[in-house]
Amino acid sequence: MKVIKTMPNKNSLLKFILLVGDVILMYSALLLSLGIRYGDFSFLPGPQTKIFLFHFSFIHVFWLLFLFALDFYEVSILRRISDFYRNLIVFFVMASATGIAYFYLVPELTISPKTILVADILIFVILFCVWRYCFSRILVAPYLKERIVIIGFRPELGELLRHYLSRNGYEIVAFFNPNSSLSNELISFSNLAKWGIISDISRLKEIIEKEGINSIIFASDPHKNGEMIQEIFTGLPLKLNYISFDSFYENLTKKVPTEAIDKVWFLENLSRPERKIDQAFKRVFDILFSFLGLLITVILFPFVALATELDSPGFIFYSQRRVGKDGKNFTLYKFRTMKADAEKTGPQWALPNDPRITRVGRILRAIHVDEFPQFYNIFKGDISFVGPRPERPEFVDELKKEIPYYEIRHLIKPGFTGWAQINYKYSASVEEAKEKLRYELYYIKNRSFLLDLGIILKTIRIILR
Repeated sequence: MKVIKTMPNKNSLLKFILLVGDVILMYSALLLSLGIRYGDFSFLPGPQTKIFLFHFSFIHVFWLLFLFALDFYEVSILRRISDFYRNLIVFFVMASATGIAYFYLVPELTISPKTILVADILIFVILFCVWRYCFSRILVAPYLKERIVIIGFRPELGELLRHYLSRNGYEIVAFFNPNSSLSNELISFSNLAKWGIISDISRLKEIIEKEGINSIIFASDPHKNGEMIQEIFTGLPLKLNYISFDSFYENLTKKVPTEAIDKVWFLENLSRPERKIDQAFKRVFDILFSFLGLLITVILFPFVALATELDSPGFIFYSQRRVGKDGKNFTLYKFRTMKADAEKTGPQWALPNDPRITRVGRILRAIHVDEFPQFYNIFKGDISFVGPRPERPEFVDELKKEIPYYEIRHLIKPGFTGWAQINYKYSASVEEAKEKLRYELYYIKNRSFLLDLGIILKTIRIILR
């Protein structure tokens, strides 16, 4: 029996259901707003309604992008009330601004729906809250939980048990431990499973049939235990999902468990060449939007330059050598945020509340404006909009010695933003760089235009927040 490398993505189906529901609510809110505004629903099939539907469709596209950027399609946010309502307020502001910009900054439009726009946003927000509440209640229903059995144990499993399984709708029925000895960590998690820890693998089929198990997760290599393979083989008619731990871990955490990978993993997952059409499309995107970014940088430059000079004498710009694609060095540009003599003793990791950062520098870093000169690097082709963060050669030399396969991140062009940057804090140590590498490997393995778009939207959300 071969354990499958991939797993059914239940979250993808849930996200699709949420998306379809949101689209229906957007048009329902618009039709209700028109009926309320004109006091009569009889005119809705008429030509005026078609005009409203046409123009509001453009606005709805932006609304969907905002909802995506604000994580409303992440199922876990439905269980965090504070995050939900904070992001909903941000959405209300952004949706309002988009509607105002569309209708009042384009003079040739034949409609100017002030009341309808306000009513549409308010009604949609109310319907949206009701829809998400009902959906969250359905999610916690027992019959929708993914009932799983976990065979074996490894340290990375503890992370999933502590932070991911329950909030993603999984219920552990039993731990099967094929070894004669039990780890203390597995014992500490035994109360999470209905049947606790089972050592007799012959009971597996009985428990599967009695509890309605959906999936079996292999935290240990099943090929090393012939008896276990035989017992699992007898359960094939039960139509179960047999999932490797690496696939399960990656699906839940959106990062790669680096402790479990080897050279074969890289050959299987990262050796594919980038398609020329993808490279060309990404380069055109980089050129167009880096040009817009440079225009914004030019507008901000006089204010940044004046504030920086008054706060701390020295150059306005700061340049550093960084490691790019295929390990080639290039010069990265930023607005200076540290004192002019910040590295008189040599390169150092930046730390939280670093005393070398100037007062203006703290503001620039907080709103990410210090990164804007990197649009020039994107325009030149040194970096892309999305990719692993480019590190300094001195740090790369150190990290390559401490972290296995660290140089693999240089297979692709580094980025202004990236999967690791939006999911993990700025790394200031070897251990933190190791954690970021897990996210970077996930991006390199799964990179696509849609993933890049999601990263860019979430980066915008972070900057706005």
